[in-house]
Amino acid sequence: MKSSGGRLGPREAAMLPPLLSEYKGMTVLVQASHGTSVNASTAMGMVQETMRMSQQKCPDGKGLRNTGSSAGGRKQSRRLASKQSVLPRKNKIDPTAPLPVVTEDELNKGLLSCINRGLIPSSFDVTGAMGGEAGQQPLAAEPVDLRPHNEQFMRRELLTADYGIAPICNLKLDLQAVLRPPSPSDYAKQPHDGRDEVPAKPAAKEAPDAVDVPTAHLGDKEREDPRTYTDLLDMYSLHEFVIRKGMTLVDTPEFQSYNRSYSACWGAVMGLIRKLETLLTECGIPIAYIDGKMLASFATIDMGISEAELVECINNKEEVLPLLAAPGRKYQRPGAGFHAAATKIQSVVRMHLQRCRYKTLREAHFAALLIQRQWQIHLNHVFTRLQIKKDLHAKEVSWRRKMDNFIRSWGSIRSGKRTIIHIPSLSYTVEQCANMPFYNCFQSAQLMRLLDLVDENVEVIYISPFPLEPEALQYYVRLLQLAGVEDVASRLHLLVPENAKRLPNGFSLMKSTLCSQRLLKLLGSLTKGKNCYVVPGVVGQEELRFACQLQLPMLGPDPAISQHFSSKSGSKRIFELADVVTPIGAYDMYEEEELLVILSKFVAEYPEYQRWLIKLDHECNGRGIASLDVRRLKCLEEAAATQDGKGGQDVAALREKVYLELKEYIGKRVKIVTPHAYPDWESFVQAFNVHGGVIEAVPTDCLSSPVANLFIHPDGAVQLLSVQEQVLSPQYCGLGALFPQTAVPHAAVRDASLSIASVCYQKKVVGYFSVEYVVFRRDNQLRMWAVDLDLHLTNNSLIHRLFQFTTGSKPDPHTGLCLADDGTPLRYVYSGLVYHPYIAALRHSVFFNRCKLKGLAFDTVDRTGTLFHLVDSILKGCVGVLCISKTEDGAVRELSEAMEFIQQQLTNSSGDEADSNFASAAAAARALFQKVIAQRRVQGARRLGRKTT
Repeated sequence: MKSSGGRLGPREAAMLPPLLSEYKGMTVLVQASHGTSVNASTAMGMVQETMRMSQQKCPDGKGLRNTGSSAGGRKQSRRLASKQSVLPRKNKIDPTAPLPVVTEDELNKGLLSCINRGLIPSSFDVTGAMGGEAGQQPLAAEPVDLRPHNEQFMRRELLTADYGIAPICNLKLDLQAVLRPPSPSDYAKQPHDGRDEVPAKPAAKEAPDAVDVPTAHLGDKEREDPRTYTDLLDMYSLHEFVIRKGMTLVDTPEFQSYNRSYSACWGAVMGLIRKLETLLTECGIPIAYIDGKMLASFATIDMGISEAELVECINNKEEVLPLLAAPGRKYQRPGAGFHAAATKIQSVVRMHLQRCRYKTLREAHFAALLIQRQWQIHLNHVFTRLQIKKDLHAKEVSWRRKMDNFIRSWGSIRSGKRTIIHIPSLSYTVEQCANMPFYNCFQSAQLMRLLDLVDENVEVIYISPFPLEPEALQYYVRLLQLAGVEDVASRLHLLVPENAKRLPNGFSLMKSTLCSQRLLKLLGSLTKGKNCYVVPGVVGQEELRFACQLQLPMLGPDPAISQHFSSKSGSKRIFELADVVTPIGAYDMYEEEELLVILSKFVAEYPEYQRWLIKLDHECNGRGIASLDVRRLKCLEEAAATQDGKGGQDVAALREKVYLELKEYIGKRVKIVTPHAYPDWESFVQAFNVHGGVIEAVPTDCLSSPVANLFIHPDGAVQLLSVQEQVLSPQYCGLGALFPQTAVPHAAVRDASLSIASVCYQKKVVGYFSVEYVVFRRDNQLRMWAVDLDLHLTNNSLIHRLFQFTTGSKPDPHTGLCLADDGTPLRYVYSGLVYHPYIAALRHSVFFNRCKLKGLAFDTVDRTGTLFHLVDSILKGCVGVLCISKTEDGAVRELSEAMEFIQQQLTNSSGDEADSNFASAAAAARALFQKVIAQRRVQGARRLGRKTT
């Protein structure tokens, strides 16, 4: 660097930028150290020293070669640039976040590197880091002034300034001095102390174009230039400028001072000024005074500036704000306002039209997505159903082959070791299960199935709907041990579905079992490699799925056959095929109109029957029955009053009257037996139209209702287990049983039952079933009708088995009696399962202690007394009473006393039929007791008459 005044001092050399020098075809950047005089020879020496150091670092002789290839042209494996840290991500997202601390190592990499990597903001003034005192730096860092496109190509005057060293325009880079290598004499002339000055050669010979610079003011620290008008203006000005008719007045001294003061961020300031000009132009504001300082403070914020914030920079708001708030102000400008209004209208209309189209398209799009989704779900469901159906069909085919093998080998299975799975499930419909009181208790009411353990070759797996209390299980185990049954615990497996509590109410025991995978796996492991079969309760589709899944034979009918012939209409077909007499009536009716027509016909043609029953096909256990008492029909009363003794009543006319009255008042004339299940006639008829029903006549002089319990072996052999007499409630619902029945000869019931069993086996019905009859007297002759068929193991059949087991009696196939060891016939009365919510308030141990004090106990020596039918502990609210005696009146008397005792223990014996059947059971026990007393009186009167004769 040459000047007209010769060489530079240490201070001036330190403030100069790095020197450029070319040495052997390479350009080298050299930084002068502080306190060193810099001339051509010095610069050349620094270049040579730099090259020497670089050669020591690069022994291959390539020196400072800024390439990534080796001498042979191959790419070098080493990295030419190390990894550099950049601005953290949080500062990139949030500009207002505090910047990280710049360390010494980062500063050593250079200011430009720190600015490029974002560690130092681009708007930060780094002029002070260039060295030197304030205002006398050789270089200045300022933001680039971005001009509008229309001003970029305008010629402007060059601005020069005095930086305190020398006029920049008078300085010139002397490349000849750099290119010419210094002589040894030049090195000798260089001083060893940086404070001495070496006189430079005359500049006129080497650089004739150089301008002489007075050396007097270089390094003069005492001189202080007076402040000019511009300096004072920049310091004390308010920096307010004017925007008039949308154009900024840039020629005013105030605006020029504003430009000088905020030149560092002038690009951002000009952007905000353009926005203000656009806003004021659109709104037609004639003049606005702008606060430049506030506007500059907004310019330092990198985030977007809203229109409201720009308006805050206006000083004359009281004049501008009303104009800005005026509606349609931007459209009132002459000329441009008209076009702006037209553009706005067009844009709004286009926006509305496009929004409507978008809304329609969006709705169609979502509708299409919904349709596609639902269709895909439907296809998946169909595919899944088909796959499940195929799997079930394959399992069913395999299961039916296993059933055929089971039937062929039944003789060897029944005599050898076997495992019996007892699942006393009541697989009714969901509606029936939901309306049935104490439903789970009824599913656990057949603990007498444990009596299969009497056979030492039998292993029993009993599945209960809930965990049994130890007291209830110990009660039956004690009975088995008293009869000499050994090793009960090892041959009994009591299981409970693990998901029973999670499932909703109304789930049958078989459904709960199918929903419990752990139980199914356990059953598979317990039955693997054994002769095993399932004894179900009420057979449904769930039983078939269970048997197919475990591939176990089932000792019962097929679900389709069971559901068909267990219905009221299906049983009528069985009875007709067996040539057994059935009640007067009709079946397979599915419409109310058909029901009224046939019922009116029967009422008119059979006036001797005073009561008719309407039964639903799918119901059981006395549910779904409506009773019609013809004595409540006014048309029959009028017909009886107007009938003369010479001629009969016109049946056709009477049938028409009965039909009209039934059609209008049948809801008031009939009485529904179970109002908790069907509260009114409308609900009853709705179920009748869906499931169908039958009509039956009720004999006026009904004597008894025998029930025959049978077992059909898989090989076709039929076994008559017992013949009992049902204990009926006042609503014609079966509760308990009386043994033996004496209303009709045993042979008649046996022959009819065996005929029905033969037809059932032809229809592929095997296992346990029961047939119900009605015995009545007509024209001094006993008549018997078959009324119902239950294709499952009933509680009355199990009670008879418990009676035989505890008494050790043997059945007589000719008389139907059970004889003790001494030949004495034994009798029993069973109350049925009585449920009442207040029974649960009794403590188990206290209740049985009071029973012993009352004498309600079983004599193990005489084999007579009272036994209790437990479904669990007394806390479940259900209990049954079995009274065994050698005489019928003794058994009935014990039952009556037991019911009175239980009634005394209850705090409130009354209750709704939906919650309790205790009132019906107590009334049936009293009626039975009165009936036995009346029969004894009649028998006594007959004996007395014979003696008198």
